Amino acid sequence: MFATLFSVTLFVALAIQGALADFTIYTPALVQCTGAQITWTESISPYNLVVVSADDVCGDALVNLGNITGLSTEWTVNIAAGTPIVLALEDAEGNEAWSGTVTVAASSDSSCLTSSTPSVISSSGTTLTVAASTASPTTTYAPAGAANAGLAPASGALSIRPLTALTTVVSGLLAFIVFAL
Repeated sequence: MFATLFSVTLFVALAIQGALADFTIYTPALVQCTGAQITWTESISPYNLVVVSADDVCGDALVNLGNITGLSTEWTVNIAAGTPIVLALEDAEGNEAWSGTVTVAASSDSSCLTSSTPSVISSSGTTLTVAASTASPTTTYAPAGAANAGLAPASGALSIRPLTALTTVVSGLLAFIVFAL
């Protein structure tokens, strides 16, 4: 009986984990003040997309692109060249997907930048990110899966597998219950 229960539990856990493993956001090339197409795989809509500093992925959002119902959005990159960022995407059930780290490329166009736009100053090989003191993000966003940021596989996309620990714990509890009976 234990073997059957364990097999069923393991099968269900892997099926749930496999269903969510494909939720990814692709890492785009970004150029200051130009349009960028950001795409991701399907999960549960709507999706909340934010841009965070790669140096502080749990910090305030630099840009909140809002709730999106489709699988892509167009964004005019209103972040200064040289700024390293990460795209964080959350579906309606709280599942997360993270892009790899992207450094915004330079452009001669700076018309989209404001006084609150983070800018990068480089001197003698040292890079310093500064922002105007009046800068405040549109929305504060603290993603829980920040430990996964920057771990993008070779494809440039990062799969989030939030149920791994949960399925392990549930399997262990079920095994304990079976042995206790």
